[in-house]
Amino acid sequence: MGFEVDLIKALQTLRSPFMDILNQFLSFFGTETFFLVIAVVLYWVVDKAFAHRFFNVYILGVAVTSVMKIGFKRTRPFNAYPNDVVSIQSPEVSYSFPSGHTQTVSTVGTVLSIRYGKKYKIVLIAAAVLTVLVMLSRMYLGQHYLSDVFCGLAVGVFCSIAFNMLLSLLGNKEEWFALGAIFMSVVVIIVLSALGKLGESEDLLKGIGAFAAFNIGYYFEKNYIRYDIKATRVWWKILLRLVIGGGVTVAVQQLFKLFLPQSEPMLYCYLRYFIMALWASLGAPAAFKAVKI
Repeated sequence: MGFEVDLIKALQTLRSPFMDILNQFLSFFGTETFFLVIAVVLYWVVDKAFAHRFFNVYILGVAVTSVMKIGFKRTRPFNAYPNDVVSIQSPEVSYSFPSGHTQTVSTVGTVLSIRYGKKYKIVLIAAAVLTVLVMLSRMYLGQHYLSDVFCGLAVGVFCSIAFNMLLSLLGNKEEWFALGAIFMSVVVIIVLSALGKLGESEDLLKGIGAFAAFNIGYYFEKNYIRYDIKATRVWWKILLRLVIGGGVTVAVQQLFKLFLPQSEPMLYCYLRYFIMALWASLGAPAAFKAVKI
């Protein structure tokens, strides 16, 4: 054992039913669900072009994190030290290094801070506080070491800045990034298949499935659907967008689990997230325009 394990043990000495629930709640802010909520609100209500960049920066960061997890194959603390560290939740099955939850919350915080931080200082403060709390919660829950969360933070911040700058070069032709997304997705699938890594790359397959579909959907939405999210600012219509759009998104994510075979990651992961992202980027705006909400 080393310092990192001692730190987790020290955090877990604070255990109580309240602390367990609190840290599982805080950990939520590092999940893909939290990211998706922010992304669809931006895309359906606030600014489609910014939401497109926000989505792609996040997914590219997830790809980097997923590749690192497969490369390092670090065992999670509760598995490596079962007599010293407890998993205070359903145990994560992926590798430990780096922390995907920390990468998620730091990416969300960094991209939002780049866009809104100068005007709204509360965005910077909230991003910093949430990131630190998620990092601590991941160690408290026994899912990550200190180096895992710090690396997740570094990946999230670095990728956010780098990919945000890269995508800004496209200007108002950002929809053509769809070509790059399709190419990168195909390459990743070919490489994973050749290496026999499809079965252990579920998070990466989800990410590239959503990545390809969202960019395809955005291309067709911008050029053919042209739904104006600012045409109406009536509160109940905005609420309807979020309820209907979000409901279908969650339904696709969850209900498709019932008949897609989990043993086939290209169907269970890639296809499921492809359909979900295509609905969010293309299907939902088309539906909103059709029913005039």
